[in-house]
Amino acid sequence: YVDNHTVGFKELKERAGSRTPEWAAEITGVPAEDIRKLAYEMATEQPVGIRMGVALERHYGGGQTIRAVTCIPALTGAWRHVGGGVTQFGVWEHPYKFDVMCRPDLIPEGTRVVSNLQIGRALTGELQLDPPIMSMMCWNSNPVTQAPETDKIVEGLMREDLFMVSAEHFISDTASYADILLPATMGAEMEDMILSWGHLYLTYNTKCAEAPGEAIPNNEIFRQLAARLGFEEENFKWSDTECLEHYVDWSSPACEGIDLAYMREHGFARLKVGTPDDRAPHREGNFPTPTGKCMLKVEGATNFVAPPFRQMYEGFQPGEALDPLPDYLGPRESHTNDPELAKRFPLNIVSPKSHYFLNSCYANMEDKQKGQGEQFVMISQHDAEARGIRDGDRVKVGNDRGAFKGVARITDDVKAGIVVATLGYWRQLNEGTVNSISSGAFTDMGHAPSFSDNLVEVSRAN
Repeated sequence: YVDNHTVGFKELKERAGSRTPEWAAEITGVPAEDIRKLAYEMATEQPVGIRMGVALERHYGGGQTIRAVTCIPALTGAWRHVGGGVTQFGVWEHPYKFDVMCRPDLIPEGTRVVSNLQIGRALTGELQLDPPIMSMMCWNSNPVTQAPETDKIVEGLMREDLFMVSAEHFISDTASYADILLPATMGAEMEDMILSWGHLYLTYNTKCAEAPGEAIPNNEIFRQLAARLGFEEENFKWSDTECLEHYVDWSSPACEGIDLAYMREHGFARLKVGTPDDRAPHREGNFPTPTGKCMLKVEGATNFVAPPFRQMYEGFQPGEALDPLPDYLGPRESHTNDPELAKRFPLNIVSPKSHYFLNSCYANMEDKQKGQGEQFVMISQHDAEARGIRDGDRVKVGNDRGAFKGVARITDDVKAGIVVATLGYWRQLNEGTVNSISSGAFTDMGHAPSFSDNLVEVSRAN
């Protein structure tokens, strides 16, 4: 499989020569014999399917980490087998017409791009935008809770000269700073299609109830704005139903036998891209690359953000040169890379999603809060004893960017040097949020967030 369906194996093998299990064990703390055992089993027991979640990329070298993992199924030949390979974001198999949804042709040339991960820097002037951002529209997003550098975002939103409109269901952390708050419909009050997150089904969202009061769908908000602003393009006049008819390529082979009428009747449909009994899309290669092969080595690669995450707009792509081969890049904030910072903030924090919230959705609901419990901070016995912290103590987690408070949970589930606090709690309902300490620095590839690349200190709260 390597000979027939990959490019760059010789160079990758040469680089990997010094990346031994002992080398990896020194970095990760995972015993070298365990690494060897996993490697052997993945190479000899087929099929092997790798399911990557959302978190592996959240440190400075996250892009290269993902890249290295995605090379494994080609190196072991796992792609030859049904159930073998790697999967993460199944949306790329879906026949969505992103150009029709986003209309990048209507974005004026030279329009600037600001990442939501650095919205605080943009609003406070740290990014030195000329002219500065004077107005913004926020919908389907709650950056005060979900984006890094929370304190900067709040500082920016509190500017007297910033005009902000928010379309929301509740007065969220971000919506609380809006000059105008528009009531948006909830899922059951509108017709829609639900974007896949890791599966191969189209899913229809039925309108079950009329929206109360003045609440209208986001599409209708923008239809009315477009009419007021004089836009005459047909897509600004489409109803919600017409949007669904245009946003999916119903003529695609993946949609054979499926149309909007079918979706309304059945609610969901699996795309015609193979079944769990026969799907092996890369058995004979057929990778979506210029060579049709798995590119272990990519000459001349440059950094970019996936077009659907920037309205399909190609202006101001990052463009930094990338290493032709996968490799290890350590965290930006670490004892090894920044020992002076680590003296002040010696603990690394990991901030996974909360089980009872969907990002920050539902975190204002009493029953969900009861299930999730109050903000907690998981800490090892070793680190707790060194700081005089007892189980159940209120603690403060902070660094130069900000701080939040929670309840200490002393546990063997985290190693010494690491603390864990879940994300999603609203700032207005708690003493800060986890992202108060998060850096807005990008990872090495894709300008992704570095939520797991932050050093902090934990102390008993006053």
